[in-house]
Amino acid sequence: MSRLFISWVVLSIPVAWSQEVPSDAPSLTLLRAAELTLERNPQLRSAPFGREAASAVLEQAALKPQWSVNLQVEDFAGSGALSGFSASETTLRLSRIFQRSDVRSGRMSIASSQAAQLESRLEVERLDLMTLLTRRFEAVVNRQEFLQLAQESVDVWQRARDLAQIRERSGAAPAVERLRTEIRLADAGLQVEDAEHGLRVARLSLAATWGDLSPTFGQANANLCSLPPLIPFEAIVANLDQNPDLQRFASEQRLQEARAHLANSRRRPDWTLSAGVRRLEQLDDQALVFSISVPLGSAVRAAPVVRRANALRQQSVFAEQAARLELHATLYELYQELVHTRSRVSLFDAEILPRANIILDDIQAGYRVGQFSHLELVNAQTELLSARAARLTACSDHQLRLIDIERLTGAGSVWLAVRPGVSP
Repeated sequence: MSRLFISWVVLSIPVAWSQEVPSDAPSLTLLRAAELTLERNPQLRSAPFGREAASAVLEQAALKPQWSVNLQVEDFAGSGALSGFSASETTLRLSRIFQRSDVRSGRMSIASSQAAQLESRLEVERLDLMTLLTRRFEAVVNRQEFLQLAQESVDVWQRARDLAQIRERSGAAPAVERLRTEIRLADAGLQVEDAEHGLRVARLSLAATWGDLSPTFGQANANLCSLPPLIPFEAIVANLDQNPDLQRFASEQRLQEARAHLANSRRRPDWTLSAGVRRLEQLDDQALVFSISVPLGSAVRAAPVVRRANALRQQSVFAEQAARLELHATLYELYQELVHTRSRVSLFDAEILPRANIILDDIQAGYRVGQFSHLELVNAQTELLSARAARLTACSDHQLRLIDIERLTGAGSVWLAVRPGVSP
């Protein structure tokens, strides 16, 4: 199992949320979402038809040249002695092109290489779709977490308003403190509405990945801040060869090699042999006929095809090198961001949040007895809520960078675990 799979499936836990869904709606894991996508997504369901078409092309390339029958009638329906059919000549021929075996094997190599290219494209499409699915699943979990935080913010400001009301009734604070707190409470309510709206959109986008027009699942079960152990950069780079985009270059190079081989085979022309029988009505006799047809200039015609195939193959080699360098640079950038977001989450957990909680507890206790001002209480509550939101953002950024890295290395957990023919 890879890092993303551990993060989203093994360490999955329920996250509370309040969007309206059927009470009996089942919760959703990333693995179940991937299974639904592989079963129902129209793009993936069309893949077998592409494979069937490629199989038909390969079968056609394996066929040998066919025989042909030709019936030819001459010298009839003319004038004078050639009127009617009394002086006609009728010839029945059986002919066929005789190709060398290397020409047929060359056609089959091209068809096979094209089928390999198709598989590479299908793999890229599947990986892209699984990456999209994982990002949408992460978006749902993200919105659930922020909705929960927004709801907790409402509770926090409700308690702050209650404290302000108590101080106002006792004459220890002016009404303006309560009014300011009620403004904060109203703003927290707007944040809840925004979070619910974002969650509805994210859930619909996730359901659309496997073809549903509306979500029928409950909550998406995962812990946004369960970060798997960090793997060394060198170990990640070692998986770069699994990137399907790089494998497509290899398929392209094999295709051009097959085309060059076939063109070389056609430098020597194919022969067309024809044999048959001729009926001469005027003599009331029959005779055999035989012919050989050999096209000229085959070597000249094949040379440009060979040059083009070789040039495209060399071009693909350098394009692969350029793509590999670009992927390495992108992977390094993503890895550095991964390290950075991980450090941010650790800093929030180890220092910022514990201290913010201590500060808030002390100020709340002092505020009740008039030791701290209302402004200090508001600032402490705002700092804690902002820190929690920033931590969730850092966790989300970390998960997204993991998703991007595993897409680049072609080692994504979900698509490896539920690949057709492999038990999840």
